[in-house]
Amino acid sequence: MQFQIQHLAILSKYAGISFIAGAVNHGMFSEQRSLITAALGVLFFLMGAYVENRAQGGAAVSWGDVIGFGILASIGLGFFTGGLQHFPDTPGRSVWVVPVGFFLSLISLYFGNASERGSTKAVLLYALGGGAVVVAACVVALGFFSGTPAHEHGHDDGGAHHLAQEETSASPAPAAAASQPTADAAVRTVVIDMDDSMRFAPAHWDAKEGEALRLVVINSGKARHELVIGQEKELAEHAKLMRDTPQGHHHLNNAVAVEPGQAVVLRWTFKSAGTWGMACFEPGHFEAGMAGHITVTAQHLH
Repeated sequence: MQFQIQHLAILSKYAGISFIAGAVNHGMFSEQRSLITAALGVLFFLMGAYVENRAQGGAAVSWGDVIGFGILASIGLGFFTGGLQHFPDTPGRSVWVVPVGFFLSLISLYFGNASERGSTKAVLLYALGGGAVVVAACVVALGFFSGTPAHEHGHDDGGAHHLAQEETSASPAPAAAASQPTADAAVRTVVIDMDDSMRFAPAHWDAKEGEALRLVVINSGKARHELVIGQEKELAEHAKLMRDTPQGHHHLNNAVAVEPGQAVVLRWTFKSAGTWGMACFEPGHFEAGMAGHITVTAQHLH
């Protein structure tokens, strides 16, 4: 096989696996974006597998074989790698995604490589033994990540005090609070929804300098999310800090963490005009694009 063709085939296959793993991580096919990502992943994998087989002299390999077993392989490998990558964030989902990925990839390899699979008994023993190890490891990991504050990364670590200090207060609120008008007519209510597509809705909104805001932050996803407000440059620096010290705590008055299906109220006043940022620093969420910005205009006194 020519080196260039081999390289392109590998890039295509692993790009496909990466796309499917990303879809597993960020929505589990519950959003249109994840469905498109997964479909592209399968397509890339199939293209790479077909080019690789033809370049190796496998002219007899049909598109039926590539599609039939290639889809299983791409989804299985995507499930397996994606589940492992996101286990700390969504252990309840990953505990079954990883074993399913293991068995799907095994089935695709078994039926797609008849000449190299060996005896059926040996493969069966491997499937049972390997599957038992994978399932047991996932159950242990589920207990570990469910019983430890792996996601409870706070906002009070030593390097985070530089985030802009605003007058805020946060208190738990039922989800119904989003539809209730505030008792103080001078306070504007802004509803911000978060979900597992790793996006804020709205991702961009406007405010005025000195305006009293009541932010109703709703988590409509199945994973824990948070809203952190600050200057965009400071948030980028803070994201780097969290990557370098993932176990650090950063609880400040510019952030609220919201459990799945819950809502929290954050009272906020912007004291300076300019472009401010929103971000979620749950592991991997900011890197997945969970960020937004607020345009704050200056108040002109007459």
